[in-house]
Parts: sequence; C-alpha cells; structure tokens
Amino acid sequence: MLERFAKCALISALALAAFGCAGAKVAVPTGFPVPQVSKVPLPVGLYLDEALLSYVHRESLEQRGDWEIELGSAQQPMFDNLLSGLFIGHRRVLQLGGAHDDIAGVLAPSIEELQFSIPEQTRSEYYEVWIRYRFELHANDGEKLGQWDLTAYGKAHQQNHAGASAALRSAALVACRDAMAFFTQQFGKVPVVQTWLSSELGGSA
Repeated sequence: MLERFAKCALISALALAAFGCAGAKVAVPTGFPVPQVSKVPLPVGLYLDEALLSYVHRESLEQRGDWEIELGSAQQPMFDNLLSGLFIGHRRVLQLGGAHDDIAGVLAPSIEELQFSIPEQTRSEYYEVWIRYRFELHANDGEKLGQWDLTAYGKAHQQNHAGASAALRSAALVACRDAMAFFTQQFGKVPVVQTWLSSELGGSA
C-alpha cells in the first residue's frame, strides 16, 4: 500500500512539475477598436518596419519553461484602426525618406521593450505584460521632427482563462489596447506633436 501511494505521489509530482515548466507560446489577436474621438483634420502616413511586423518576444524562465509572445502580426491592424479613428485619412508608406505631398507627416512606431510576469513569479493571480513603444514623427519631406515613448500595461486573472496561454494572450491584448487608448489621450499633449499640429493647421490646433 505504501509503495503504491509513493508511486502515485511521484506521478502527481512529476505531472505538476511538467505543467509548471511547460511555458506558453501565444500570438496576440488582431481585433482592435477604432477610437471614437474628434479627428485631427490632417492625413498622415504610417511606416511599419519589418522589425515591428515580425516582433516576437522569447524568454526562458528558470523552472518555468520557455515563453513566447508574438506581437508582430497584430501591429498593422492595431495601428490602422488607431489612425483611422484619429485622423481624416492615413496610408502606409514604405520608407521614411523622400517627399510625400499627399500627407502632412509620417508616424513610425516601434517596440523597444516587452516584459511579462506570471503568477508564480509575483505570488499573485495575474499574468501581466508591459510594452514600451517608441513613436517617431516625421515631416512629409522625411525630416525627423522628434520622438517619444509610451508604456502600456495589461493583465489577466488566471482564474478567468483556461490555462497559461489564454491568460498570457489576454494580458498582451489588453496591453496593446492600453497603448491605443494612451496614445489617443496623450497624442495632442506631446510637445513635438503640438508644434507640428500648430504648423500644419496654422495655429488652430
């Protein structure tokens, strides 16, 4: 009986260890809202480089397995919807240099850093994701006017999701949507943006 109990305990322990070391591999969903705000009366360009469109964060956690968060495929729909809500028009541009007479400027986002945590690390019930974006603003002749950073945050309660993958995916999606909301709220308050808007709109911004 004791031998049988010991075997069962060992099997259970190994199963738990394997589960804890499994990690997760997730891709962020591509469904994003369009901001419902007063639009800036200017058309803009959107430059998305290959590093952003193929962005993947990979990390190995000691005794917690390998983790992967794929953000790249979500970036184009995310920024298309964001700019659709903020400006009267936008289009993709393939390079930052050169003149673009049909637009007032070009926005070029990038992901500078991604961090995440799991409940076992923080002794909480949440999966958490932080994303630090950098935005460059270029004039329509290609000149770089300035840049600014934006940090977004998302979390997901583990009990609301069926496993680590679903919870981490949800936290990453919330972080992307937080970036959209924060950008929408803060865009007109960024000094370089204020100067650009004043120049393009003749002081009516």
